Amino acid sequence: MMVLVCYKRYSIALSVALILVLCAYSIYLTKFGTTLPEITRFYTSENSEQLFTEWTSVSPNVVLPASFDYRNETFGCTTAVIMNISFPVCHYTAKIDNIVTKLLLHGKYFEEYEVSRFLRLLRLDRRLQLVDIGANIGLYSLPAARMAPVIAVEPNWRSMSRLAKAVDLGAVSSNITLIQNAVSNVRATFNIGVHLNNQGNAFLINTTKCKATPHNTPCNTLSPTRTILLNDLLPLMRSKAALMKVDVEGHEVNIFTDSTAGHFFKQIDIPLIFMEWQLCKRHPKDIVQRLLNFFYSRNYTVFNMYNSKLKNHYLKWPWNVVFKKVTNMHF
Repeated sequence: MMVLVCYKRYSIALSVALILVLCAYSIYLTKFGTTLPEITRFYTSENSEQLFTEWTSVSPNVVLPASFDYRNETFGCTTAVIMNISFPVCHYTAKIDNIVTKLLLHGKYFEEYEVSRFLRLLRLDRRLQLVDIGANIGLYSLPAARMAPVIAVEPNWRSMSRLAKAVDLGAVSSNITLIQNAVSNVRATFNIGVHLNNQGNAFLINTTKCKATPHNTPCNTLSPTRTILLNDLLPLMRSKAALMKVDVEGHEVNIFTDSTAGHFFKQIDIPLIFMEWQLCKRHPKDIVQRLLNFFYSRNYTVFNMYNSKLKNHYLKWPWNVVFKKVTNMHF
């Protein structure tokens, strides 16, 4: 009789232990989204710190256009047209945004040639989507969303409020994912500085008050934003191939590092990256070289916007450049 009682107690204890193990494993899978062989590789790899950065992610701040908090912002919207595509764009006043908005209100389109090139490429290859980092009020994202999936990342909440409203008005919410974060090489919280008369000139600052823009002009301070890694966008991608536009006021050098963006480039085929270069080249030589090596090691070559290969020193490169993958030179 005693043996039978002990056996029952042992069986119950074993069952409870097994249930606890299965629950713990289930929680782990829910959190990390990996399989048992990957768990083993994770702990035994010599590069476990890098793998942790690549395999885990934070949730980007996804904005729902129809329910976005506009924080008492009032602004106008107009109809823009590019490549026979018409759509609403919500903007600032020309007084506080004397480049993008001023052009729109005069019937002109900022970077029309560059945006048109993206749209032609999206039409040419329907497997592509657009990743727009530094979307501002959406001059790239809004027309692109009419022909391809789009991820638009913008840390400036005032610009995001306008972009969200335009997405809602234009009924393209199903084709565009709005992310209110900045992309960097760390996950942290930073304040944002912005040019007094150019709202697209928004940038991360390490201080509580903006002292000057990267061009050494007066600026205002906006509310803080949380930074994410490029790798963190992977769960939101709808395609395995994408075009990328990056305009983050010189912070490009911090976005493209092996440990924080390498996994994204392993998983997604990016034949072309359009990048503002003017402020990138002002960084210390080793920082710029790290950025260049990121692309060179992945078989990219640098061109100007007119498809001429750039052979001179990077300090002499134009305001905007294009990194093209050698295997996709037709782009």
